[in-house]
Amino acid sequence: MASNIPNDNVTLPANWRGLAPILVAAGCVCVLLSLGLCYFASGTGEEAVGIRVFSLSYLSSFMFCLSFCLGSLFFVMVQHLVRASWSASIRRIAELLAFTIPWWSLLFLPVLALVIFTNEPWIYPWNVGAGQGLPAIVESKLQFLNPLWFTIRILVYFGVWIFAARWYFSMSRKQDESGDSEITLKLQKWAGPLIMLFALALNFGAFDIMMSTDPAWFSTIYGVYLFAGSMLSFFAVMIILCYLLQRNGRLEKMVNTEHFHDMSKFQFGFIVFWGYIAFSQFLLYWYGNIPEETLWYKHRMEHGWQYIGLLLIACHFALPFLGTMSRYVRRRKALMASWAGFILFVHWIDLMFLILPQEGIPVSFMLIAGNLVCLIGMICLFAALFTLRVGDTSLVAVKDPWLPEALAYQVGP
Repeated sequence: MASNIPNDNVTLPANWRGLAPILVAAGCVCVLLSLGLCYFASGTGEEAVGIRVFSLSYLSSFMFCLSFCLGSLFFVMVQHLVRASWSASIRRIAELLAFTIPWWSLLFLPVLALVIFTNEPWIYPWNVGAGQGLPAIVESKLQFLNPLWFTIRILVYFGVWIFAARWYFSMSRKQDESGDSEITLKLQKWAGPLIMLFALALNFGAFDIMMSTDPAWFSTIYGVYLFAGSMLSFFAVMIILCYLLQRNGRLEKMVNTEHFHDMSKFQFGFIVFWGYIAFSQFLLYWYGNIPEETLWYKHRMEHGWQYIGLLLIACHFALPFLGTMSRYVRRRKALMASWAGFILFVHWIDLMFLILPQEGIPVSFMLIAGNLVCLIGMICLFAALFTLRVGDTSLVAVKDPWLPEALAYQVGP
């Protein structure tokens, strides 16, 4: 089969790998700078409020990067589950994205430390414990929402994600060396059970990590909402990475216009799916009109957050829906990469909208600046971790039995 593989450059550009230490330093500086900006954004001069604003900002930027890594893991597993051949030439990039999840588990440690070693409500109000003036509905959840069980659940969630990511990547690398097609059959066999574990971990992880920042509120669709955003952002990252790699002389023969077109179609589908989930959640609470359910939306309809909500309707759904609907657009790599960058930015705004609006936190220039700097820091850390993880690893699973079909993939003109 090796003779059927075109002579293509399938390693990461050396200058990308050389930037990793600089990116790590820039990321750390940006996160620290964000701390100062968020402190002033609190507008109260109180240290506790400043730390709270920064902690929520850190969490939203952290979830931004983690979300598309989780989306990549699901993509890898579902491609094996359905025995897809078209994606064989791009699946290794998704495996490498998922392979950064262990690093993200380390970057969650500051959040976990605030929960374990303090009784402060900086991120999670339930962390103050019983008898501290919490609403009765929150007090009733403290057997579930407490530092010990929260920590155990977080370890389980990341354990599932890390195991699946490492196993799929290591088996794929092993196949590169041996060419054993039985490895593909094994990956297909376990895709179903691992997807079920992944879905449970993602759903309950969304409840714990994000939804419990407002513990009086509850939504059974919240995990699906995060899943929709994760898959949308994953395809955006894939489009951008493939475009940048080809601009640097990589994967020019391995990834063709049909692959970009299909990734763009998936991205379009998740634009619609996100809009459907977001509207469904709002509609249920609107006609139910129960105080403990509508309070979450009340915080997002005051102090300037209502304009962010309107921005999301336009920029997270309407504009990308209309802008990427055309087949002509989907088959233009540079144009789709531009749309993908726009979608990623709005996905970050969406996560900020989910996490930051709490009682007494208004939208301000300093708040947006602090969050934006924190986002830049997290993106720098992601880029560094990704390039370090890739190293000299091939960007294509060169001995995957489906690869010849992926290379010959052609749908139309």
